[in-house]
Amino acid sequence: MVSLPDVVASNARIPTTLPRNLVVVFAGATTGIGEATLKAFVKYAVAPRIYFLARSPESANRVAEECKLTNPQANFTIIKVDLSTVMQTDRACDEIKAKEKHVNLVVTSAGEVRLDLSPEGLHIALAAAFYTRIRIAQNLLPLLVAASKSSTLARVVNVAGGTKEGQIFTDDLPGLKRPLYRIRGHIISMTTLAMETLSEQAPGVAFVHDYPGTVMTPLVDGVPGWVGICLRLVAFILGGLLARWVCVPIEECGERHVFLGTSAKYPPKQGAAVGVPTLGDVKATNGVDGAKNSGMYSVAWDCEDREKVVEILDGLRKKGTKELVWDHVNGEFERIKAGKGVDE
Repeated sequence: MVSLPDVVASNARIPTTLPRNLVVVFAGATTGIGEATLKAFVKYAVAPRIYFLARSPESANRVAEECKLTNPQANFTIIKVDLSTVMQTDRACDEIKAKEKHVNLVVTSAGEVRLDLSPEGLHIALAAAFYTRIRIAQNLLPLLVAASKSSTLARVVNVAGGTKEGQIFTDDLPGLKRPLYRIRGHIISMTTLAMETLSEQAPGVAFVHDYPGTVMTPLVDGVPGWVGICLRLVAFILGGLLARWVCVPIEECGERHVFLGTSAKYPPKQGAAVGVPTLGDVKATNGVDGAKNSGMYSVAWDCEDREKVVEILDGLRKKGTKELVWDHVNGEFERIKAGKGVDE
């Protein structure tokens, strides 16, 4: 486990070890973990340029103004986008690419706990938690590669379910045939394998897929019906009665995600864009292939890897599932770009 003091000590070195004017993209930071991470990052970064992707510009503006109280030099560009739609996500990325030559850090944390289909024919929970997150990293990969060649930081952090990988249902990659609770490990493994493919395409960029732990956020507030009632009841019990023992405080969660986004504990496979040098007992972690410096990392709330992930993913790779996932993801992107329905 990386202790919280070690996390904060590393983050406090950002102003002196990373360059000014870092270009950072936050996708989903108007509430919860994303907001806490953005606010923690702004405390440390020197004059960062932040692209804030959000469905509600009003909520994003509130967060940005609060950040500027901490760091008046922070520059924000708010882009209105529904992150459950691929086409809107593409347009948001195009806007960033039109303005920037490089991107140092991408943090994705948007999500929806809903069971219906998106207008593009995707399971809406997967649309926001999987498809558009991969799309953002894919679209911005050339800018991340550019940063890896000219800066000391080029990284993608995906806040979801790292170390919780599980079975992938190859007969149902879109996740439309099974209830949401059955496909948790399915989504997480697809995400890790897709991120690993991106890391192979850009060995100078580091990728981190993490599980933040149990954190009290408003994510389940909009879930309809009995499912929503049950989820909010669980959240009430955890947050109100057991928080001290089972929940990660939101401020700590924000600090840990800044650490995941900047520490040399998670270096790329190649190059010098390693981030803030490690100190003391903090050492480089093992990647999803079990090796140091692999460039792709699946870590838990304590910022450490889990050995079981290597075995699970190795089994999926041997079955050819990694290629199936990548072909499926890009097939869906092409279908949506062509304006076709699911069965066309």
